Amino acid sequence: MQICQIVGYKNSGKTTVMNNLIRYFSSSDMKVGTLKHHGHGGEPDIVENTDSTMHIESGSLVSGVQGENITQLTFHMKMELDELIQMYNNFSIDLLLVEGYKNASYPKIVMVKNEQDFSLFKGLSNIIAIGTWDEGLFKNSGLPTFSINNIDENIVQLAEYVRRC
Repeated sequence: MQICQIVGYKNSGKTTVMNNLIRYFSSSDMKVGTLKHHGHGGEPDIVENTDSTMHIESGSLVSGVQGENITQLTFHMKMELDELIQMYNNFSIDLLLVEGYKNASYPKIVMVKNEQDFSLFKGLSNIIAIGTWDEGLFKNSGLPTFSINNIDENIVQLAEYVRRC
């Protein structure tokens, strides 16, 4: 399973890039999985008053529900990225796109909205491309750069960077 991260500060375009890559690779018959780090503090939204949520509230560490075409699992425990990736290895996917987890060492696309976001680069490793709202910020970076404003025009090239990592 190939892994690529999309990292950046809030409202930098991470989800836009993720969704475009998911659509592109899925239309190419690749099996894509995603994992998002909830970096805003607190917990992800959970649907209240469902049987599976009540199971968690009663003390279950793992609760699942199977529908006709969708299975949902909820884990009431903190898991490290590597543990989650090990779980994803069981799903027969070709590509795992990870939104967030800035300090992990997987190949990553860094999203930068403005000059204030430059601090993001401190400590990052394995950068394969930079997405930005202002391409002039990175003219001499030596890294492939694309405009979030033209994501539709850049998606094929961006997908190639991901395939090579």
